Amino acid sequence: MKTNTVISLMSLMSIWMWTGEGQIFQPELTSNAFLAKVTSNTVILKQPYCVFNQPCPGCEIWLVAGLCSANGTFDALVNSSTTNILSLSPYPTAFNPSSNNFFLTRVGLLSDFPCNQYPNDRYFVVGADGICSGVNCNGVLPDGSTVCFKYLLIDANRTLINSSNWSGNITLPKLLPLQTIYDGLSARSGAMVVITTILCVAAALLLLLFLIMLCVTCCRPTKKDSKQISVMNSIRIPRYDTHNLKERVHPYDNPAYQSDLKNYSTSSTLPKNGARKL
Repeated sequence: MKTNTVISLMSLMSIWMWTGEGQIFQPELTSNAFLAKVTSNTVILKQPYCVFNQPCPGCEIWLVAGLCSANGTFDALVNSSTTNILSLSPYPTAFNPSSNNFFLTRVGLLSDFPCNQYPNDRYFVVGADGICSGVNCNGVLPDGSTVCFKYLLIDANRTLINSSNWSGNITLPKLLPLQTIYDGLSARSGAMVVITTILCVAAALLLLLFLIMLCVTCCRPTKKDSKQISVMNSIRIPRYDTHNLKERVHPYDNPAYQSDLKNYSTSSTLPKNGARKL
């Protein structure tokens, strides 16, 4: 009897935890080995597979993202609001000093996250739209803040059907001012210093080699031709005189031939007496 009672209580507890406000699931960081699961203004969560194990045709899963200090504010607004909860806190002004410090963004259809499929490598990036202007856009989170998340099940009439638990507190790293970042030599690694030194020396050697080649090219003496060959004066044409123009100066005489007249005569070009006739 006691055993049956215990089993019945456990079954009822399981049903209660997976339905209504007793949902035990809460948004968690992705299990992928990413280097930046949490940045100064973005967070990577697991996709909401099997978060809401209930039939709801046309229903959508939405995410509430905001400061952990605004969890009570959201819960109170949802319980007391009769209007469309998706417009309770528009993103562009969600984190202003006098705002609610949370916003809602769409994740996808409930049918896209069934319980029979649970891939651990699927993820959802909160803040993927950057600084956006849509009412429900997926904008960035405040730098260095502590944030919490919650999944909602919304039907086609924009009515809240179910919700998950709030996630644990996730603290975003705070960006350091640029003036406080020391980038001197002591902040650099030894390998970086060695590589930088080698590159500087190699660049200096290449520059020196270039200057040496430039000096050698510019200072090399050029060969100038000091002798100009006169084509006309280099050709010696013998003088052939006819019998009636023997004592007259001929205008077509070659000057080079005239200058060497004493060593060259027309008789040298004529056949000599006693030459053998062929």
